[in-house]
Amino acid sequence: MHVHPDLPRPGAQPSRRPLLELSLTGQPRSWQVRDHRYRCHGYGRAHWGMELAAAAALIAAEHPQAKHLLCHDIDLLSGEERLELALPELPPGPGPARLRYIFAPEERRLTEVHLYWISGGDPSYEQRLPLVQAATRLCGELMSYRWSGLTTLRGAVRGPGALLLFSGCDEEGGMVEISLDGVALDVERPGKPGRPEHRPAPRGPAALRLSYLAGPRVRTS
Repeated sequence: MHVHPDLPRPGAQPSRRPLLELSLTGQPRSWQVRDHRYRCHGYGRAHWGMELAAAAALIAAEHPQAKHLLCHDIDLLSGEERLELALPELPPGPGPARLRYIFAPEERRLTEVHLYWISGGDPSYEQRLPLVQAATRLCGELMSYRWSGLTTLRGAVRGPGALLLFSGCDEEGGMVEISLDGVALDVERPGKPGRPEHRPAPRGPAALRLSYLAGPRVRTS
């Protein structure tokens, strides 16, 4: 499977190891409160467990302006199949977006969806900022739902310019994750509360990723 050099590898599982550094960068300050819990059923019209051919038809109907750009690919190592679509724009992210729908091998049923917004080259702070702002809006939308127990993680620093803004797991094991790469961070280090350390963005492209992952029942059915 060919992976674009500016994109994080699709299908990467979120880390649940203890993360010592946290950041408030991109975190919303307020959000609407809903009465019901979040359910991760898929993305758009495509839902978990859908067969590849049926999903391709729905994706084409949902994005008719780009249906002729829908590409099919197979990972020769894992056997996973994917449908990929590039759109000129997709709110709330700024500019063009890339969508990846990943199907489990053998059953060829949908198990993951990843959305990417990328600012290529070496963007300025002003050019990176819209990615952070879009991530904040996405995070506020997800935080408005009810979540069970310790099923969410926010503001975890993954590396230089890399931030897991939000990760949540629904009651059936389905997950949603928002991450940023290539952005400046204000990081709170262990033992130094209230004294954030500013870390400038690393050189190179910046990206916002929104990922949806099916629960274990769908993956093993």
